[in-house]
Amino acid sequence: MKALDSLRIFVIVQRKGSLSAAGRSLSLSPATISRRISALEDELGVQLVDRTSRNLKVTEAGQAFLEHAEEVLEAMARAEEAARNAKLLPEGRLRIHSRTQLGLRVIAPLLPGFAQRHPDIRLELELSEHPVNLVEQDFDVDIRTGESNDSSFVIKRLLSSDEVLVASPAFMKVHKRIRHPRDLAEVRCLTYRREREATTWKYIDEEGVQQELAIEGVMSANNGEVLRLAAIGGMGIALLSEATVRSCLDDGTLVRVLPDYRFAVRQFSNGIYAVFRKSRTLPLKVRAFVDYVAEALRERGAPP
Repeated sequence: MKALDSLRIFVIVQRKGSLSAAGRSLSLSPATISRRISALEDELGVQLVDRTSRNLKVTEAGQAFLEHAEEVLEAMARAEEAARNAKLLPEGRLRIHSRTQLGLRVIAPLLPGFAQRHPDIRLELELSEHPVNLVEQDFDVDIRTGESNDSSFVIKRLLSSDEVLVASPAFMKVHKRIRHPRDLAEVRCLTYRREREATTWKYIDEEGVQQELAIEGVMSANNGEVLRLAAIGGMGIALLSEATVRSCLDDGTLVRVLPDYRFAVRQFSNGIYAVFRKSRTLPLKVRAFVDYVAEALRERGAPP
């Protein structure tokens, strides 16, 4: 690193304009700086600094050398920063928010593996059915469903996940007549209730046109997990995110209803997203969590 130190000294001497000013900046004597530059000149075989004038002046050869010296120092600074970052481990408190069903069915099962990989991160997972303000409520990451155009945050798609109609096998044995979305008006449905607004389910018909159905519902809840359990219990048909009921579909606890149609509550371009604050340097703990969840969900067979 001695050669790099000599480069730094030469660059600072040029910037400061005198040996004494450079010495004060580097906490070295002017004589020491002069010797280091002379040694550099001897090694290169050219004069870098004209010492005949009262004010220090870089020679033509010194100016040519200076341009490359600055590039070398900048590259070395980047290399040193990369090395420091590589040895740093993600640590500290990580506050995560998620909707309840999504947190229980998708995020919570991934936490043990994440904690094993990153033991120095202290996890806090808060579940609710209300949107949160990451800044005001001091969350690092919010796990959401549905697209967002909020440019004040970074929004990363973790998983593509359509909404699907599901019911218990026993329920469907009794209601074999369901052949078209219009038939849903005649069977028991379970709806997600947002405040007091009416429930509508959207679907794409045979012509590719979006249609809407007004759904009364025999039961409503503001929690998707409640609807999942009610559907398993044979109470009716629920429209839920595929990611949250995948295991139930795999083990046969629930079955798809009208699988040839696409359904949605609000929009068809659904998915699971990680939302976090913009930063010039993304905290390692946030990057580690988002990358881990994205990787884990990809391994489940549904690419983002």
